[in-house]
Amino acid sequence: MASLTLAVEDHPMGYPRQAAYADSDECFMIYRRFGYIHARLLLHHQDEIRELEATLHDMDLRDSRVPARQSLLRSRDADQEDSETKGPNADTRVALLDRIEEKTLKYGQLLLQAQSLVAMNKPPTRDQISVRNFLQNHPCLVETESKFAYHKEDLVTLRPGRDHSMIDAGVENMLKTLNYKPLKTIFRSEETAQKTVDPDINYYTRSRINACVTLIITLIIVTLLVVPIWLLYHFSVTWDSNKSNLVCIGVLLVSTLVFSAVLSLFTKARRHEVLAASAG
Repeated sequence: MASLTLAVEDHPMGYPRQAAYADSDECFMIYRRFGYIHARLLLHHQDEIRELEATLHDMDLRDSRVPARQSLLRSRDADQEDSETKGPNADTRVALLDRIEEKTLKYGQLLLQAQSLVAMNKPPTRDQISVRNFLQNHPCLVETESKFAYHKEDLVTLRPGRDHSMIDAGVENMLKTLNYKPLKTIFRSEETAQKTVDPDINYYTRSRINACVTLIITLIIVTLLVVPIWLLYHFSVTWDSNKSNLVCIGVLLVSTLVFSAVLSLFTKARRHEVLAASAG
């Protein structure tokens, strides 16, 4: 049985169609992270915990000055018994710690959530423009609700970051610029072609683009390995030793610089990893 693919246009105009468009390709999975809201909430909860922390400290100091209540600071059981004696509505240390725990857990969860959102990838400009163009050409949302796509500094993408995203972008831009039917046949599967009937929206099969990028990366690696070796051999055989030594040093220097540049531009290697690879 053939796979079923619903086109974006098969969904009703409005949020259904906008959601279908966002889900149709990982490039369009762009949303706001609401960084300002997270910052406000973190500051609010932070100060609430600060206030509770000061209250707990004052309560501990007050009990430490009363000999009859000093045992409460040395025994959790005694402190729990004192709280149960006073009742659930009393201002006790156990009740205060319960409130602190609730606020701290909520604060910690929000803190980790904000951290994970900050660590998410920023959408490339080309993907942001694609989403904006779709919102303009297909007014699925009212104007106020479609403005999320224009909060450039607050946008994140669910698209996973790849080591060679720059080459991915180059291949995708080439396909969109050339827009040749033979290229579409090569880089677009039948299922991908069924995602839309709009000629202005171009979809390409991600696995085929990845295969093309892998091929390009392989060619670059082979070139960086073979060309310097061939040049060193050629100069050492055809030139005299003094002159060839200087040229060979220059070839090694240039090839190392090019190799480092390729690592920096096309991968996510850290600085010390680039240094170690270049030294090796």
